[in-house]
Amino acid sequence: PLFVEGQVEHGLAFYYAKPQAFSDEQIGTAISLADQAALAIENARLHESAKELAAVDERQRLARDLHDAVSQTLFSASLIAETLPVLWKDSPDEAEQLLEKLRQLNRGALAEMRGLLVELRPAALVETSMADLLRQLGQAVSGREGIPVSVLVDEPCSLPADVHVALYRIAQEALNNVVKHAQASQVDVSLRCLRPEHVQASPGPVEGQREENFALRIRDDGLGFDPQLASQERLGMGIMHERAREVGATLEIESQVGQGTQVTVVWAPASRQITEDV
Repeated sequence: PLFVEGQVEHGLAFYYAKPQAFSDEQIGTAISLADQAALAIENARLHESAKELAAVDERQRLARDLHDAVSQTLFSASLIAETLPVLWKDSPDEAEQLLEKLRQLNRGALAEMRGLLVELRPAALVETSMADLLRQLGQAVSGREGIPVSVLVDEPCSLPADVHVALYRIAQEALNNVVKHAQASQVDVSLRCLRPEHVQASPGPVEGQREENFALRIRDDGLGFDPQLASQERLGMGIMHERAREVGATLEIESQVGQGTQVTVVWAPASRQITEDV
């Protein structure tokens, strides 16, 4: 019998082609095989349950994002749209300001929706360039929170899929931290890639340039914090460090109270090779 979660659900049958008694050793081996088979079945069920729970968690997260971001943004836009006709007659200047706010909210909502659509189709996350993903994140924050976000991309570069996803997640977490904690009035996001032919042609570092193939930086002018006193869990710093470590990237968080915060992620193929060798 195969016991799965204390219940007999399956069975293994052993027999000889000709009548013959099983020895105690053979019976012990059969029981051992049955136990291993039962364990494999139970593990497979647990794996499927974990996948289902992960899918439910992901759907719930997307639903929260949809409610927290897009729904509230559209609600604000709806209120402004209802107010504009009356306000336009009494105070055209104020109405014009609200009209610009309405445009900003709509741009933010569109960026949020694009981001959520990417989340719903994992392949799209890899297919979309990092530059476009960063611009979507920046537009979403600007539209939803009214914080100007500049995105500067030197030039695109090709990244392995897992690195691509990890760096996007780090940027997403860093911008979420800005919204939740920084009280910033400006955020600057930069993406820097060295051309492959430039790297191959240069055996050593070029003056004024770091030895890197990819550098992502998110800088804000907000409240800042003391890294020695900050809670890594509350600010998501532990998660960002773990994501960077998993793909062989280095992550540095620099901050001072009143001086804003900068998150820097550097990845190069050489760093991955070192990580794999270790």
